[in-house]
Formats: sequence, structure tokens, C-alpha cells
Amino acid sequence: MKLFGTDGIRGPANILLTPALSFDIGAFLGQYQKKNKILIAYDTRRSGMVIFSSLVAGILSSGGDASSIGVAPTPALAYLCKKYNYDYGIMISASHNPFPDNGIKIFDTNGFKIAESVQTEIEKYLLSDMRLGLKTGSEIGNFTDNSALLYEYVEYAKKAYRGGLKLNLLVDGANGSASSVIHHILAGTDLKSTIINVEPNGVNINFNCGSTHLDKLQEVIRQSPGKYDLGVAFDGDADRALFVGPNAEILDGDHVLYLLAKYYKKNNLLTKDTVVATVMANYGLGVALKKLGIKLIETNVGDKHVQRAMIEHNYLIGGEQSGHTIFNGYIKTGDGIYTLMKVLDVLAAEKTTFGEYVKEFVKFPQYLLNVRVKDKKAAMADKTLLAEIKKCAEKLGGHGRVLVRASGTEELVRIMVEAETELDAKESAEHLAKFVK
Repeated sequence: MKLFGTDGIRGPANILLTPALSFDIGAFLGQYQKKNKILIAYDTRRSGMVIFSSLVAGILSSGGDASSIGVAPTPALAYLCKKYNYDYGIMISASHNPFPDNGIKIFDTNGFKIAESVQTEIEKYLLSDMRLGLKTGSEIGNFTDNSALLYEYVEYAKKAYRGGLKLNLLVDGANGSASSVIHHILAGTDLKSTIINVEPNGVNINFNCGSTHLDKLQEVIRQSPGKYDLGVAFDGDADRALFVGPNAEILDGDHVLYLLAKYYKKNNLLTKDTVVATVMANYGLGVALKKLGIKLIETNVGDKHVQRAMIEHNYLIGGEQSGHTIFNGYIKTGDGIYTLMKVLDVLAAEKTTFGEYVKEFVKFPQYLLNVRVKDKKAAMADKTLLAEIKKCAEKLGGHGRVLVRASGTEELVRIMVEAETELDAKESAEHLAKFVK
């Protein structure tokens, strides 16, 4: 049984992620290799308190020390973990998932997600019958409430925007972690902002709001023509951001990467003139960046793969279409709020709008199909399917692409085709689906 997925441990609270499991994770990390100092944050799910109290009990019982910053964005945890030399940071969140789910993301002292080797050690312990002995007396660890530290992240994010932009901003906080900081970050700037969905009640996180429900943000903008210049929506733990323009057009993570790359290239700041994205980036992004003299490197799906490529080769920016944007700066993890402030800073510096600045980036029509199978590995190894994929790719030539891959979480084969017309993309995807068995 594998507990860690692409972004930590995640699943239904009190079913997969139980108090007992949380206690054992805390007990292991509290004394892993040495007595450890651990910082914890959580999003606004009701189950967060169940997991938090169990984690703290495990950490303290094993002799480790625990501190909390309360409700906070995941990047705030990573930032403070590094700044104050915590051995580990634990974020209790299921990100964009609905409220019955919850999760645990673990960061190391540098604010990076822990290495796979450490994940393996944790899984081995959790799946074994061995349990560590509990400390007694003065060997029990200490707990500290460090929620005041969150304002240091607020100041860090504020500094990303230097001012000078006359803009009416609409912000959707997803009733999640952004609720704890977004008012403080935008206060004192020269921006006029309207902030919605920042009234969490434990069950409304991501419910018809946030980055997974951009249609709601679009609806607000459409209902007030000319009122808003830009909209932004965060996910549950605010590690990603997606944008909506004044005409309710979606500006996703690919648009953000193009905007940042164009600006940094112009100002001779783009390391090696290269940007990192995943294989899910729109084909048009690579085409548009190439015209600017910028190379696009593609990794496997997942922000950890983007992060790894950026660190290994010292690239400045990377991200995912889904809204994770990573800067190779003080912290190197997706940060939706910092991304918003950087985007606003670019628009102010260039005296332009988001849509105008990225107009040369034209997306190729994309068609996606999910085909359910009994055995995704066997399906992906089928020689007939592989031959048809090759034929489709050759037919598209340099005017599109084909991506067929097994789902990381379900028995599905995902087919994605991009072409010059929507009809070409749809026909190619449906043709390939016939060969998935």
C-alpha cells in the first residue's frame, strides 16, 4: 500500500487520514534521526483540528517540539520553516479537494517537499507493526503558538508588488487559507480590491468558489461589466492562482508563465532564457516563447518535477497550467498569493493589462478524453495503440501534438490532443480512444 501520492498523503478525513495515522506520522517525525522542531499549519476544513491535535500529540509524545501558525497558506509554512530553521513543516490540507477530504504535506528545513527517500521511511514505519516508545516526564516535547509569525509572510508577499498600478481587482479566497492573509497583504497598496469567499465555516472551502470553480468568478465579472480589470482565484491552501480578465476570459498558469518569461527576458533576468512547465502545457506556449527567444523545458505532471528541474539547472521560473507558479527565489514552491503580487508588479512596470501583455500567446485548441480500463499499464503497452499514437503525431506534424498517458490515481488512460482546429483535435482523440483496451 502506498500512502504518499503526487502531493503528500490525501484522502477522506477519519477514513484514510485517521487520528491514529496522524499521531503515528507525528511520532515518527518528532524523533526521526534526532529530536526535531516542527512547524504546523492548516487550512479551514473542520477536520483540520482532528488531524492537528493528533499530529501534535504524536510529536510531543516522541520528544519532538511542535509549533503552530494556525490557518495559513502552504507557501507561508514553507517560507517560515526555512526562515526559522524548523526541521520539518507540516501542512494539513487537501488543497483543491472538497471539504470531506484532508491531507498532509511535509516540508524539509529548506522549504522543499521532503525527498522520496524520507517518504519511503515514513511509509515503512506506518505500514509496519513497530511503534516507538513514548517519552515521559521532562522528555516530552514542548508546544508553542507561533501564529504571530504569519505576518512575516504577509510582509514578504507585499514586497513582490512595488506599486503604481491603477486597477480594480476581484479576489476569490476559496473560503480557504488565503482568508487568513489576503486582506492584510492588499491593505496599504494602491490597488482597489474586492475580496469574496473569505468567510470559512469549516465546510465551505472550495464549495462553488476558488480556482476549481472559475465559472463563479467569471459570473461575477459578467454581472458588472466594466467594473473589474482583473480577477484572481486561489485554491484551498493558496499555493496556486488562476486569473480572469475583464471580459471573463480565463488566464491560466500558461498565461502567467508567458507573462513572467516575457518580462524577465526583456529585463535580462531570465536565467538561461529558459522556462519550465509540464507536458500538460499548451502547445501554443512553446510556440509563443520560441518567438521571444525563450526555450521551454517540459517535465512530468506535478509541481515537484518542475521544482526539481528548476533547482538542478538554476532556472528562474516554472509552473503548471493548473496555476502552480514557482519562483527560484527564497522559497521554491507554488505560491498563489506571491504570484498575484508579481503579476501585478509586471503590469505596473509595463503600464499594461494582463490580456494585452500576453496577446501574442495563442492557445492551440485542446481536446481531452479519459478512457476507463481494467489495467492501465497493459493498455499503455499495447503495440497497436502505440502505433496509432505515432501516426496521429506524424499527421499533426509541427502543428499540434498528442499526449497519451496513464492516470496517476485511477485506472484511466488520458488522451490529450492539440491541433490547429478544435475539430482536428477532437477527431484525433476519438480515433485514438478506439484503440485503448
